[in-house]
Amino acid sequence: MIPTEVLFGYPREQARLSPDGKFVAYLSPSPDQVSNVWVRPLDGKEEDAKMVTKENHRGIRWFLWNPSGEYIIYKQDGGGDEDWHHFAVDLASGDIRDLTPYDNVSSRLMPSSISGLRPYDMCFYMNIREKSDFDVYKINIKTGDVVLDTENPGDIQDWLCDSNFQVRGALQYHLSDGSSTIRVRDSVDSEWRDVLHWSSQEHGAMMGFASDPKKMYILSSLDSPTSRLVLINLEDGSVERVIASHPKCDVLGFRGDPSKVLFMDFRTKEYTAVAFAYDKLKWTVLHPSVQDDFDLLTTYRPGNMYIASRDRQNQKWVVTYEIDNGSAETYIYERSSKTMTLLFEHLPKLKQYKLGSMQPHVVKARDGLDILIYLTLPADVEPKNLPLVLRTHGGPWFRDWWGWDSEAQYFASRGYACLQVQYRGSDGFGKVFLHAGDKQWGAKMQNDITDSVLWTINQGIVDRERVAIGGISFGSFCSLAGAAFTPELYKCCVDLVGPTQMKTVTTKIVPYWKPKRKLLHDRVIDLENDDELNQQRSPFFHADKIQVPVIIAHGGNDIVVNPGESEQMFQALKDLNKPVTYLIYKDEGHWLERPQNKMDWFWRLEKLLHKQIGGKLGTPPPVTKSGAFLVYDSIGL
Repeated sequence: MIPTEVLFGYPREQARLSPDGKFVAYLSPSPDQVSNVWVRPLDGKEEDAKMVTKENHRGIRWFLWNPSGEYIIYKQDGGGDEDWHHFAVDLASGDIRDLTPYDNVSSRLMPSSISGLRPYDMCFYMNIREKSDFDVYKINIKTGDVVLDTENPGDIQDWLCDSNFQVRGALQYHLSDGSSTIRVRDSVDSEWRDVLHWSSQEHGAMMGFASDPKKMYILSSLDSPTSRLVLINLEDGSVERVIASHPKCDVLGFRGDPSKVLFMDFRTKEYTAVAFAYDKLKWTVLHPSVQDDFDLLTTYRPGNMYIASRDRQNQKWVVTYEIDNGSAETYIYERSSKTMTLLFEHLPKLKQYKLGSMQPHVVKARDGLDILIYLTLPADVEPKNLPLVLRTHGGPWFRDWWGWDSEAQYFASRGYACLQVQYRGSDGFGKVFLHAGDKQWGAKMQNDITDSVLWTINQGIVDRERVAIGGISFGSFCSLAGAAFTPELYKCCVDLVGPTQMKTVTTKIVPYWKPKRKLLHDRVIDLENDDELNQQRSPFFHADKIQVPVIIAHGGNDIVVNPGESEQMFQALKDLNKPVTYLIYKDEGHWLERPQNKMDWFWRLEKLLHKQIGGKLGTPPPVTKSGAFLVYDSIGL
């Protein structure tokens, strides 16, 4: 079995070249095993690396260089509360400045504001003035000066800078009907005007101004079953050119990052390659200038390939390969010589172990809809009558990806098959599939999950008597619903940061989620009038039907799903004398970030699964600094 600390410790990852290509920065654990930013000369050795940040509790998950290469910018919140602060590290002095030093405020960097013409100036969204609205502030990272640039009138959910550092694009969200509109202005002294409108049934996003400031790249599902990358004319909103599209899946950022699938020549502002992922990531070259590069890179190593960083001359690229059954690897690619040099392995200790394979399949739901699933199987075990752990993704407007998944490998290494279902309503598979999930919580979405489990059983892969259901966030709603509505199918239930009532989870939201209220009304439940549907579909009202042990956990600082959701489900099960374990991770939010908490959580799951469906049981991991607080435990975990 792969030790928990190997699978859930912070990896070395996110290598980024300095603009001049002489240095490389990356995330890697500190001596006390907390993810920090390290910098070393590109032609140096590993021992030349210097840790330039000083986080000692919660690891850093994102950073970038400023355009001059003098500063590292990174973000950090407080224990998962999502009040993001952005910091600037002066690499010469080592000083660290909080660029957004405001309490109870969340900041977001505007990528379109970053330019080599103004290496110290960047735009940030912040909700200082009104907690529900993000205004645009210009911040000088060298001096720390903060200037309010553009006020949000109350309905803007995204902003866009042009090459002259002027905020000229805005995505307006109409609270009345859930539609959205791209608005632009020709200069900061001009009036805003409407350019393009989407109904609530369509999807759209601004990607950036083109080299011609009268044109803009956008993602749009208008006149298409999927979201396409298109270039529009800002005079009338007409489509100048369709850059890239796929008949079965949207243009969607890989693991939430658009830069991993959209490759632009930043000198010409032309997209030269794009990747789509229905089941696996596949690249399409759009311009002959990079054809030879992508021919080499897409065949050099197996797995998902993406370009994580480049120098300003576009001659050195950081290339990462991610596979399903081993450590990711990051290389330096020299375009002139077409040579690849290994920079590092992300989790080198994995080489000591045999890992399972993640297999994509398409399953027919009971109404004929195609459902993509991923099934990770244990290594060197005949895929027959295996115990199964169903791991359901959150969102629900989200998706799983083929590739490295530490949780799936954790279960596989303990002898379980691990099933991940892209149920209707999952993101990335076109608008018809997305909206097929509207108001289907606990209904057709749940049927997709049940049908996928039954498929694994009917294929002979899974033992019907040894199935566990679990998930995170909305996936935990599905977990509880599965245990309540199909109790004959599951032997235990896992709920991490899950909603338990459709109505309470959609009403208790943070102020800046104001635009999502209409979306929740249309896709989940009528907030004012659907009490009957709430009671029919929400697992909280069906706790008496649950016949198996349930483990529940929540982050104490969760702003996405109020911790009261878990509290009410725990109380309902406890009052009914059902076997339940309930714990709170006091230093977490809407997911478990810290390895110490992950190890604590998965050791508890390991004991539960071993007891209920008979997988392997290892030894306790080295947990010494977990934020776990055990509220109640009648299962013995």
